[in-house]
Amino acid sequence: MATVLKRILYMTLVLLTAACSTSEDDSSLAEGGSVTVAFDAKMGSSVSQGAATRTPRNAIEDNAALSTKGFGVFACYTGLHKYEDSNVHPDFMYNEHVFSNDNGATWIYSPLKYWPNGEGEVAGLTGINPHYVSFMAYAPWCDDVNPNYCITSFSLQGEVGNPWLTYRLAYQTEEEEDFLDRQVDLLYATQLDQKKPTIAYRVPFVFNHALACVGDKIKIECSSGLQSQIEGRINGTITKAMVVVSSLKIEYTLTSKGRLVLWSKDEANWQTIFSEDPVCTRILKLVPDESGDDVIVAAANATTPSSTPLVIEGKGVYYIPVELSNYVQTAVVSVSYHISTYNGSNWSDDDERVGKATIKLHDYKNSVPEKDAYRSGKHLYINVSLNPMDIALTAAIAPWEDGGTVEVEGDEQ
Repeated sequence: MATVLKRILYMTLVLLTAACSTSEDDSSLAEGGSVTVAFDAKMGSSVSQGAATRTPRNAIEDNAALSTKGFGVFACYTGLHKYEDSNVHPDFMYNEHVFSNDNGATWIYSPLKYWPNGEGEVAGLTGINPHYVSFMAYAPWCDDVNPNYCITSFSLQGEVGNPWLTYRLAYQTEEEEDFLDRQVDLLYATQLDQKKPTIAYRVPFVFNHALACVGDKIKIECSSGLQSQIEGRINGTITKAMVVVSSLKIEYTLTSKGRLVLWSKDEANWQTIFSEDPVCTRILKLVPDESGDDVIVAAANATTPSSTPLVIEGKGVYYIPVELSNYVQTAVVSVSYHISTYNGSNWSDDDERVGKATIKLHDYKNSVPEKDAYRSGKHLYINVSLNPMDIALTAAIAPWEDGGTVEVEGDEQ
């Protein structure tokens, strides 16, 4: 728990602040002195507000997604034994839907659940020994009868062991990019060995990203060598020159499925799933964009050279931070670019170049800082540098929606 609490931002937003009815005075106390189970949850340091079903950057502006779909809770009653000492199943709650009708101001579920007796520290409550209940949650909630495309199955209610769910990456039809909006940003939270509380107590959840994300920020710029090359084109005949990007494509090879075990202490607890489709391909064509225009990233004239890097945001692709044997998760970046010159009356294009390079998303052969970066809740920003005859590829690894980075080199192809 201490590790989880350290993740909470000092500006953490309380999204889920609710008992099981709307009255603060009687929300947790039923007839006969029974105490109902209520929830309080905060978004962890790597989770942006409302990041449940949208692309990473858009999720910051959308709090409605999590409020509308809510979250699912699995809970195990272990009596006098703590969770890790027991062979149990989610007999207390099984994919219980906790949701809001007022955009997160209050959260409800039905039917109500009551804490088992056994905690003797509070006056008026019976029992002298703690009776433990452990809670595991995920978001957004998914119906276990009709699962959506990304959350496809759950462990059975009577299955002994840690509750789990199966996650599959959003599909992509041929030559389309709409899969970005179909991605499900899976969140998870764990709270073990909770006891019968005071009336005001709520089970505290801290939700964090179960997935990693790549390419939510892509920068393409002209190297100093290529800049010098176009400046060298300026002479008595040629008065202007520029570097033009005519196409930019990223092809991802990703682990298609994974099992998320909802019991977790430090980070998302992923397990591999071996199936007929262990990996999938996702392709983004980013230049030309909807306008169909080429992109100028550098220019020169007789007096003033200039550089205008292209920055593309909001095109992040989620991936499961687990590596299958014999399958490596990669991002292959392909760029076509050329030099265009102006002779005072006409533009002419020449020196068409094609660069291609690869970055491994989950490379355990790299150094320790890089290994630590390829985990749930991490972002991989892609930087493309155009050289005179090829491209150089690097990536900045950072916590989701956070600052500091670790640089990773790409492999030229």
